[in-house]
Amino acid sequence: MAKTNNIGMRHFPDPGNRIEKGQSCYFINSMKDLGPDGVLFTVCSYQHGHIPESITPDLTSAEAEIKIIELKDEDGKAGELVHSYRCIALGEIIIIESVMGSGGAAGLEKLLGQLFRRYRDQAHPLVDFSDIASTDLRELIDLHGGVERITARLAVDSKHQGTQFGGLLASLLQKIPGAAQCNVSWENKDGTLDENQAIALLEEADGQALAGATLHFKNGGSVNNLSEYRERKPVQIQLTPEGRPAITEIEIALKTYLGELRDPGHNGPVKTDGVLKSVKSLGE
Repeated sequence: MAKTNNIGMRHFPDPGNRIEKGQSCYFINSMKDLGPDGVLFTVCSYQHGHIPESITPDLTSAEAEIKIIELKDEDGKAGELVHSYRCIALGEIIIIESVMGSGGAAGLEKLLGQLFRRYRDQAHPLVDFSDIASTDLRELIDLHGGVERITARLAVDSKHQGTQFGGLLASLLQKIPGAAQCNVSWENKDGTLDENQAIALLEEADGQALAGATLHFKNGGSVNNLSEYRERKPVQIQLTPEGRPAITEIEIALKTYLGELRDPGHNGPVKTDGVLKSVKSLGE
């Protein structure tokens, strides 16, 4: 933010190049420094040159009349239909407001990745977000006596580059010429396997680094899909008289949620400085 003074400089794609009609565009609109509680910023997204359509809902009509909306300002300049969403970032964590049609996490990955390369380092790695497991999954594991066995599967088209378990299975897969898939199991019949490592492996499968993974519980049952156990929190937000969401309430909800995730009084997934508890350094 210190190196930019307008939204064009915080825009993806680079407005210095030709932007084709229909292309998804993103920019950081504003940011608040919250000090030890991270940064809060607003992202805007739009489809360049997209002309929206509208209807007047009349559910008794045989067919809806669809009208084109021409967005123009007071000077007659063409406008764009924009979606905006707020994010709060601290340490390794970013919480993103879910707004339908905004591009969400995928669009933010592209935007931040390019801005880091533009203003920090041209060789900066691209940004890659991963969902973290919710406390519901940890409670489920605890309820069933822990993880007794893990089964992981890797296919030749899995996106395993740079991953811990995917890379391990890929090296095994290459040992057998012509093999299209590799299945590996870890088991401890006398006890349980490390919970953090089990969840990390399931997260790799969710991110397509593996073809699949299953956690088998000591007291019976299993789980092979992280989608039900991603860290999420629905909140109720009031609408202003104009019909817009109350932005202040959204910002408060983001701050509150981050506070809950890193509350040392609860078994949350985040340390107070925003570092994930389950992440281990290489060599550990």
